[in-house]
Amino acid sequence: MSSREHILSRAKANKPDLLELPNLDLNVFVDGRDLIKEFKTKIEVVGGNVVDVVVKENVISQVSSLFPDTKANFSTLEGTQDFNTISLEALNKPHELEDLDILILESDIGVAENGALWLSDNQIPIRVLPFITKHLVLVLNKENIVPFLHQAYQKIASSETDFGVFISGPSKTADIEQSLVIGAQGALSLTVFIY
Repeated sequence: MSSREHILSRAKANKPDLLELPNLDLNVFVDGRDLIKEFKTKIEVVGGNVVDVVVKENVISQVSSLFPDTKANFSTLEGTQDFNTISLEALNKPHELEDLDILILESDIGVAENGALWLSDNQIPIRVLPFITKHLVLVLNKENIVPFLHQAYQKIASSETDFGVFISGPSKTADIEQSLVIGAQGALSLTVFIY
């Protein structure tokens, strides 16, 4: 038995018994807040930008105005083939995407509590994409904003997915001398388009 197998077998043998999750009455969290206003505020607090659009089809033209000098772009929105300058099918390995300027993905859950957006395997063609792009653009229907993470987890529980992540704001760290650094470990900016 290798040391890895030994460690894993010891950990498995010493797992605590599973505990039932508490049954929460989510009605106690209903407070009549304006979800869209709260969501926008939280996105901006964590360093993101919010843009209102009337229809999803207007996102590409506005992204092109916000980021006019980009060379490597990719979008998963329908009808955006002309915007895409890279082909994921032609990639040999994800490292070839290190110069990706803009990535546009659609999220189907936004959380007003903390401005987080949910992305699952269904929305991310390659898992590393949201973390290596310079500018991340997420598109969200305002009807998919939920008040708290409790409601988001209820929605996620009913979907079949192997991977998912909540993203809130651009990458940031402030561990060194209380100096906030944006984009140290991920996207330099996050722009959320709400329609």
